[in-house]
Amino acid sequence: MGLIDYFKPVATWNTDQVRTFLQEQPDDSYNLVDVRQPREYERGHLPGAQLIPVKTLDERLAELDPGKPTITYCAAGMRSRAAASVLNNAGFKEVYSMSGGINAWDGLVAEGELEMGTAWFAPAIRAEEYLALAWLLEDGARQFYAELARHFHEIPAGVFFQRLVAAEDAHKQTLHSLYHGLSTRSTGDDFPSAVLPEPVAETMLEGGLPLAEALRWLPGKTVQQALELAISQEVNAYDRYQIMSRDAADREGRQAFERLACEEKTHLGLLSDELDRWLEHNK
Repeated sequence: MGLIDYFKPVATWNTDQVRTFLQEQPDDSYNLVDVRQPREYERGHLPGAQLIPVKTLDERLAELDPGKPTITYCAAGMRSRAAASVLNNAGFKEVYSMSGGINAWDGLVAEGELEMGTAWFAPAIRAEEYLALAWLLEDGARQFYAELARHFHEIPAGVFFQRLVAAEDAHKQTLHSLYHGLSTRSTGDDFPSAVLPEPVAETMLEGGLPLAEALRWLPGKTVQQALELAISQEVNAYDRYQIMSRDAADREGRQAFERLACEEKTHLGLLSDELDRWLEHNK
């Protein structure tokens, strides 16, 4: 079993499917949600789309009808997949992410765009296994941010990404400590490998994205594109810890996951602010 086997799919529609749906359905029969930043929305958006930046989505769920079909979109499809996962986990009945985002809608899809069609991992697994899987995803995020820091080392964004490397290291340590608090195993260096039923060879990011694929995608990409991908990762991480805090069997675990969720929410805000600065400087 590989780490990807723990993920479940997020439904996507291409732009033709979205166009057909919007043409055929009454305006009040669905939710159309633009999860980009306000500045991006102001530059152009789909008719009738409601702006809910992905960093505020969990706070504004009440503005959407969970019984209606919901379509999320962003610039290139990365943030909207993460948003669709949040809505799925919140109990929305039918959710689709528009693949390729508004870039594809406008006919501007670039070759080599990432296709992330999964999010979160399967339910009904042991608490220790959740911790091991979360640790592996945090480790993947750490390696990804470290590469972004190296890739953009000549500009301020490189320093920003280096700060996130330290944050992911701290999260890994928290998960390690939680494991030893919950586990009856020896407190030796057997985490996370001894927890999972089979060794995990591939390093994975949130959303079921292999690190190797993200690194192949990176050359030639802008800071904006890297930030969009990073935001999608933090959305999934935040949602994951929210779920883990609700499922925690004891107060200590619940408080730890709530703290991790809060920290991921902070990172999401920082990334969104950094994206705003980039958009402002690259009008």
